[in-house]
Amino acid sequence: MTIVESIRRYKYLPFNEGSLRIISEGTIKFTQPSKLNDPFDCSPDVDTSSIADYIKTRPDLLRMAGEALKLSPAELVKEKPVMIKRLETVAGLGAFGQPAVEQVGICSLTRDPLNLLMWAHYARHHTGFVVEFDIPLVVTDVDSPSTDRLLEWLTPQVVEYQVPKPVVSFFDDKDTMTKKQFLIKGEDWTYEQEERVIDYVRGHGIHKYDRPTILSSIIAGMNMGHQEYMALVESVEKANHELNLTIGIYMAEPAKGRFGLFVPTRDDLKPMKIT
Repeated sequence: MTIVESIRRYKYLPFNEGSLRIISEGTIKFTQPSKLNDPFDCSPDVDTSSIADYIKTRPDLLRMAGEALKLSPAELVKEKPVMIKRLETVAGLGAFGQPAVEQVGICSLTRDPLNLLMWAHYARHHTGFVVEFDIPLVVTDVDSPSTDRLLEWLTPQVVEYQVPKPVVSFFDDKDTMTKKQFLIKGEDWTYEQEERVIDYVRGHGIHKYDRPTILSSIIAGMNMGHQEYMALVESVEKANHELNLTIGIYMAEPAKGRFGLFVPTRDDLKPMKIT
């Protein structure tokens, strides 16, 4: 397989044993939606008025509900308004479909490896590190990568930022529902430039990714201690030796004359000029 086109995406991390395993073992965490740091995340509003109209197009749903409750056809007709009202109430409380949502795993990446807020928050005051992934977009010998392969490559989807909350309708198709549920965040989070890998197959937890193919380099934080830096170097050298790779390791440094970072020897990771 030859990679024809790829994108670089980044993961901010604190320094700890779990984070080092991304390098040493090729595993990465997929977070449960309710465990994300924004309580508004993955929690769209629901158009409760669409429920009754949707059920008219899917009479089988009420029939199955009636069978589960052991209702006779006559009892089902009598209980139908009550059942619809209950669905509207549950949906209005934001609880409809949550068990299914909570089975999903989310791995957050970013397009920006030099963001000061991200380094402060997610890399623990610049003492952690950033992992750089080189993710395939177009490859030879693979006409259409499988879902498993896309997950192993950490192929992300772009997050959109807006002020109004998305509103889920029962008539939304799968792609629209996915976008509203997992790929829209409040405008205050724009600085993160986030992209997400959404795992419906394995769900949340610690999962393997294709380390030999996509792990590109490591950027240590400017405040990382010497002992931690040497442990990071050791992890990189071990991975390079085991997998015959050339994973680079760099250190972010403060830019002179401005609030910013740059990475020496990386022309692509230098701060923009002040105009």
